[in-house]
Amino acid sequence: MQGNRQKIPVNQLQVGMYVSDLDRPWCETPFPIQGFYVRSVAEVESLESYCKFVYVDVVSARKQENYTHEANVTGRKKSGGVSNQNLLKLPPLKIRNKVEYHPVSSQKIVSSLKKEVSKASKLQRNVSLALASIYDSIQTGGTPNYKAVNKAADGMVESVIRNPDALVWLTRVNVHDSFTYQHAISSSIWALVLGRYLGLEKDLLKQLSTSVLLSQVGKAKLPAEILKNQHSLNADEFEIYKKYVDLSVETLESAENIPSSIIAVVQSHRERHNGTGFPNSITGDRIPLLAKIAGLVDAYQEMIEPRPGVTPLPSSIAVSKLYESRNVEFQEELVESFIKAIGVYPTGTLVELNNKEVGIVLNHNPERRLWPKVAVVLNEDKQPLNQAKVIDLLSYNEGKEKQSTLNITGSLPAGSFDIDPSSYLISGATNRWSWRHFSS
Repeated sequence: MQGNRQKIPVNQLQVGMYVSDLDRPWCETPFPIQGFYVRSVAEVESLESYCKFVYVDVVSARKQENYTHEANVTGRKKSGGVSNQNLLKLPPLKIRNKVEYHPVSSQKIVSSLKKEVSKASKLQRNVSLALASIYDSIQTGGTPNYKAVNKAADGMVESVIRNPDALVWLTRVNVHDSFTYQHAISSSIWALVLGRYLGLEKDLLKQLSTSVLLSQVGKAKLPAEILKNQHSLNADEFEIYKKYVDLSVETLESAENIPSSIIAVVQSHRERHNGTGFPNSITGDRIPLLAKIAGLVDAYQEMIEPRPGVTPLPSSIAVSKLYESRNVEFQEELVESFIKAIGVYPTGTLVELNNKEVGIVLNHNPERRLWPKVAVVLNEDKQPLNQAKVIDLLSYNEGKEKQSTLNITGSLPAGSFDIDPSSYLISGATNRWSWRHFSS
């Protein structure tokens, strides 16, 4: 890629160009990811406030009229250009009674990651069993019991407040059994992490978590073939697939003690910012905030862990696609907040370094999003190390010249090089106290 880069003054940028690097660290700018397509003159003006020069990738440049957004959770590409007229901008979010949660580094109040993972693994097993029971009941015509999901949601909220990285680690390293409800669990975790970052109150976090956990229940009533092939449906089949939202709402409305506020989130979680969602094609502020969050995390989870048979996207690519979709499918402020909350490389992500080694992200650094702590598990020849070595990229690179720094060149799909992150402890150790022993 290096040979495709050109250094140009910011005032020479044009819409459609791909900015691959800046003349200053990315973390010193408001742009939450490294590399993006210029979509408007306003973005050029924003860059001018921070940089004199940028590097553009001439191969990746797009013409504005050919700009397409492909981060579509149904796997069906959207066509048509995205121009300034297609972008829907809203005023900044106003979070009522915003809570300032303690940063993870405050060890007096926040659990250590290792300790919290031990608690969180039990929570995740409990909610998995609860959702499995609900889906079985719906499929057999029985009466689902939602109490266990409510209880598990309480525990998940408390865990994410104490340390959001613990549940994120679990959702990235655990082997999933049933796609639909495991997708709901993982999405719920992402939603809680984002909700915590936004400062939502505990009651709202619980409502958000429960809503996302129950958002997929209508799929239990869809034909198995529709679910199995949901990434390659024709128009008629896609209309059937979209009914899962209404089926979810009907199922929850027929139950006792499911608040209307939760049902409202379920009903709108597949709506999209620009009106291209379903079932009602509503736009912008007509979509409830919690539903916007639910839709965003649902899309992200679908990209990084799609159904069997579909190639998962590395987390950094999924983040980039979300970033391209800001003010198109998802509200810009929420997209940027999500990226800041989880990092470009979330905990548990497989990454490759510029020295060709491969590692697992142990935690991300909010101040330096591209320099997390990494457990290196493969050497430069992609051979397993006897024991993982833990490198804090922020500390390692401090004071070094740019050409001497150790950086992540990209994230890898789950399962790359047959790496099983669950074989490693949070510390990176690989002794007999393996992840499976630790979490049991």
